[in-house]
Amino acid sequence: MKKAVVLLHGFGEDATIWSGYVPFLQKDFYMIVPEYARLSNLKSIEDYADFVEKEVTSKGFEKCVIIGHSMGGYIALAFAEKYPEKVLGLGLFHSTAFADSDEKKAARDKNVEFLKTHGAEAFIKVSTPNLYAEAFAKKYPEIIQKHIEATSTLPVEALIAGMTAMRDRPDRKHVLKSLRCPVMFIIGEKDKSVNPADAKAQIMVPKFFSSSILDEVGHMGMVEEPEDCLKFVGKFLLKC
Repeated sequence: MKKAVVLLHGFGEDATIWSGYVPFLQKDFYMIVPEYARLSNLKSIEDYADFVEKEVTSKGFEKCVIIGHSMGGYIALAFAEKYPEKVLGLGLFHSTAFADSDEKKAARDKNVEFLKTHGAEAFIKVSTPNLYAEAFAKKYPEIIQKHIEATSTLPVEALIAGMTAMRDRPDRKHVLKSLRCPVMFIIGEKDKSVNPADAKAQIMVPKFFSSSILDEVGHMGMVEEPEDCLKFVGKFLLKC
């Protein structure tokens, strides 16, 4: 039986962000790619983790490797905290175990107010370009536009639920420290969403880790440098 690998999408995305990875990885692994971008009934990161656990269990798996991008990484950490016996490996893809700073929480509150006032389409149009390194965004405007078009119809209620869940999540460095399975970090030096210094500060916390620091990448390594990231993920999965 193939090993289960769970890929968790980030905020302002849906599961299609992994569409370039699944065809390659499913040759050797059973891929589970939960979709929660349109759900507004999940009120905390722990709720999202429970949703993912049900997805994994419903496929008949007791254990999995779980990799999360951005918000997906927060969910992966909550999953590992609640269900440590189910985790064969954990990957943080442009994500962090640190809680939001007061400044970051205030920014999320402003985003919630923007969503309430202007709606999802306006929010996605304004926020999406900042997910990418400036040089990439200038070179590939059609990729940015495709991302915007794919996610601009996400429900406002779902985006607000995700934003507030991220804001209120606790620090989970202790989860990284307690893990006895391989842990992966992919970090973008041009990331405006997750501070690269904070992301690098967590690398040494787990006992078994591997990391890839991408010099010219923002927050979207799976799009900005897809081949290198896929190779790194593939090598990590072999360790789990």
